[in-house]
Amino acid sequence: MKYSLRKTPSHLHLAYKYGEASDGLMGRHFTLETSGRVMTLGIDLTPNFHTRNKAASAYLDAINLAHNHHKLRYLQCSDNLVRARLIKAWEQIDQPELRMHLELGQRGSYLYAVQPHSLFMGGIQFDVERVIELQPRREALSAPAFQPTEAQPAGVLARTENHA
Repeated sequence: MKYSLRKTPSHLHLAYKYGEASDGLMGRHFTLETSGRVMTLGIDLTPNFHTRNKAASAYLDAINLAHNHHKLRYLQCSDNLVRARLIKAWEQIDQPELRMHLELGQRGSYLYAVQPHSLFMGGIQFDVERVIELQPRREALSAPAFQPTEAQPAGVLARTENHA
């Protein structure tokens, strides 16, 4: 069963191993999917890439996450509505396991096993226990590689360009 926790954007704080942090990301379409005792929190981060200003902190933090997704230590969401709805669903399941799915559009999709805890000042933090699944960037998959054929050996292309 899939629930919507929040559709509008909410501010996120991420921390990476080795002390790096980012504070400019916005998440939207927070969803919670339950299957047995496994709960998967989905967060759409693609709007951070949809900006004309490539120097904006949201864009730069999103690019940093795409490159350092394997170093993610925790993600904090300061939204109390997300926190309240997640706690309500958490209490209805016996010994739940929580996963966090971060969607970055063309730059990949990442699934983590996380441990949630409420923050004293409000909001919720998801501590990353391990990376479950990394989906490679779609850009890398779509780039065609040059494959020499029998009619055109690999060295012929280079010789042709030199004579032109």
